Amino acid sequence: MGKTTENLIDGTRSQHIALSVAAGLARTQLIPDPGKVYDAQHLSDSLNLVARGLAKVAQLYVTAGSEAPRALAPGELESAQIQRGATLLVLKDGRKLSAISMKRADLRQAVAILKTIGLQDLAPPSPPAAPAAPAPALERVDPRAALSEIEHLLSVPLVAPQVRRANALAVSLARSAPQGRIANLAMQLVSAVHEAQSEQTQDADRLKLALARLRDALDNEAAPAG
Repeated sequence: MGKTTENLIDGTRSQHIALSVAAGLARTQLIPDPGKVYDAQHLSDSLNLVARGLAKVAQLYVTAGSEAPRALAPGELESAQIQRGATLLVLKDGRKLSAISMKRADLRQAVAILKTIGLQDLAPPSPPAAPAAPAPALERVDPRAALSEIEHLLSVPLVAPQVRRANALAVSLARSAPQGRIANLAMQLVSAVHEAQSEQTQDADRLKLALARLRDALDNEAAPAG
């Protein structure tokens, strides 16, 4: 493959696309029967939900004026809200950001991760035709016990059944975590696992860092206030 072709491929992979566009593309792959939209509000809500899932497993960027896109730090995304069909990001301090994007290559990986972990809450609600059955109780996990099992399961070389179990535990931990930071770190761990699996060498550096950050957050949560 020639140098010009390689440069073109690299440029395409690093290309930024608006979060709303990314959510629209991902929605067709993540939501069953994505064409079944009842009104504009349901479409907007589904785009918000998909964008929220993407934000948990991929890096988001913000562009100000003519400046180059800047990566949003995890702390900025804590408790942030995605609104208006994934066109607006409202930070916890009230700031509103509209020029939010992600890299095209990151979108492909994020969709693959979300397909793997199967986030059920991405599907938009349907208009009620009959009394709904009681929702199943949210699985509660002991965060520290779950993390200990995850650490044991994710020893290199990674084994597919153990990875599936570790991902399931991480998703349960994210869903039941009382703090948004722990939920975000749990999803970042899933992303790190997917990245390690996709590399032939199975470089575990990012995986170890994600585990260490999650362990530190859980230790800080458990520590008594001084």
